[in-house]
Amino acid sequence: MASSTRTLLLASFGCLAAVGAYAASSKKANRADNKPEQVVVSVYKADKDLLFEIQSSEYKKGDANYLLAELKLHNGDCQIIVLVDDRVPLSAITEISEMAINAGFKDIRPFVLWHKTGRMAQIQFGPAIKSTLDPDKIARREKGK
Repeated sequence: MASSTRTLLLASFGCLAAVGAYAASSKKANRADNKPEQVVVSVYKADKDLLFEIQSSEYKKGDANYLLAELKLHNGDCQIIVLVDDRVPLSAITEISEMAINAGFKDIRPFVLWHKTGRMAQIQFGPAIKSTLDPDKIARREKGK
């Protein structure tokens, strides 16, 4: 009887250890699932148009737009990291942002990448600031403060 009790005790301990190991591994998987996947989109100047590099492949605007929509369908919510070369026009920042918004992405983080130094800076968008060169309007604004 003592050997069957030991066997039962060892089997119970083994089941508890297996359940504990499963729970620990599932917690790690949940932490990884909570972290959003990042998709890096690089924007370069081509001969006439802009060139979009997504997942190590280069695309023109229409193809890149389609690929972003496909990524949204298959991967769900992702972080879109946009690296805009400093040699492209500023309109490229809004262009790729509009493409990502139209595809359904909400977390879009544009950066400017300086090709000579390799450094980059994030672009922070804020509310529009009213500006004028009219001295009368400037004086009225200063009085209002």
